[in-house]
Amino acid sequence: MRGIECAFWGTLGGDPELKTAKSGNAFAVMNIAVAVGRDDAGKDISQWVRVACFGQVAEDIAARTAKSDRVYVEGSLTLNTWQTSAGETKSGLNVAAWKVEKVPAIGKSRQFREKGHEPAASSFKDGTARQLIGTAFTSEPHKREKPTIQGLNEDLFEFDDRIPF
Repeated sequence: MRGIECAFWGTLGGDPELKTAKSGNAFAVMNIAVAVGRDDAGKDISQWVRVACFGQVAEDIAARTAKSDRVYVEGSLTLNTWQTSAGETKSGLNVAAWKVEKVPAIGKSRQFREKGHEPAASSFKDGTARQLIGTAFTSEPHKREKPTIQGLNEDLFEFDDRIPF
């Protein structure tokens, strides 16, 4: 039994630290920010998780990732509580991971969009691709036209894509 198992993806807060235990086995330690929601201003709210992985997984993730990369993690979750030097009680989440993988970037990053960058016009053969992409996301996919069946009264058919639950 592994305790509380978890799976999540998040963003590395820094480069993974690859270390070697006294036994000679490699392990990596990293801090990962997991977005858990947004505040009233629309800013992401993050939960920090300290992740440790071991052996080949540690060596691979340390070699392939750097600060701000997105990663997927599976492991055993624990809550750690400690006292600061000022006597304040603090707590944090720790994961002993058996799987840590880099998540490939898909599309443009948020920082890229916020700076107002757009793909070059030369990336489209003509303007139709840009028009198709623009309308694909603005159209309402849940509203469709009624099916037409020749020879039957159209009033007999009601077409509604709403989910009944």
